[in-house]
Amino acid sequence: MNQNHYFRLLQGLKVAEVAGLAHTVCGIYESRSTELSADVYLRNVMTDLRGLSDRILDALRNNRLISSLETFDAHRMRCVSALVNLKKGYDKLPNEHIQSHWTALKPVFETYLSAIQAGNYQSKTALIQSLLLRLSAGDLTVHLDELDTMKTAVDQLRDAESSFETKLLEYQQRILEDKTESATDLKEEIVELINQKLVVHLEAKCNEDTATYGAFAKLVDAQIRAENAKLRRRKGRKETPSVIPSTEPVG
Repeated sequence: MNQNHYFRLLQGLKVAEVAGLAHTVCGIYESRSTELSADVYLRNVMTDLRGLSDRILDALRNNRLISSLETFDAHRMRCVSALVNLKKGYDKLPNEHIQSHWTALKPVFETYLSAIQAGNYQSKTALIQSLLLRLSAGDLTVHLDELDTMKTAVDQLRDAESSFETKLLEYQQRILEDKTESATDLKEEIVELINQKLVVHLEAKCNEDTATYGAFAKLVDAQIRAENAKLRRRKGRKETPSVIPSTEPVG
């Protein structure tokens, strides 16, 4: 009896690659579900894979939200850096009018700016909010209004902080609603399900009934080989020659 041997999915693939593969394989199965519907075990495996696929896509969406949050954080910190550089300039400007206003503002910036730059993710938010609140007080706005460049920089920080807080609230709300699992953990579950259940089952079934399972198995195998090839290329290794399942009936 001929034996069909299929590729296993490599462990080193990226989360997004495994997520894409799972989604594609589920789509292939659904397009052929009528001819494969009698196989209850396969149907259950594919139901599990679809569930994992949906969950890992949710996890990836949360990862993208985290990445977006980090982008907003980086922007507000660039605004803080601009204030630091402006402060150095105002400290040295030999202009009596400017210094008459800067003298009132300088202690506030000295109190907050270095602390913000040294702070952690949570403390930065509280410190920036405190700085902006202090600069909004009437006794300081009269001085800030006279220093156009500094006022513009403060307004830019205020906008950046508002955008960050909006994105942070969106992220926190998403976490509370979804309670999404780790994408990395889900990736490992998908790899194990594909290798230990789906591929093993298809190997066995193709040796019994290639006419029913051969086309589906060949498409799944091709997707796995394509993803494995990505990893091998990244590692500078040549792709292992493909093993194509037989499409001839087993006699």
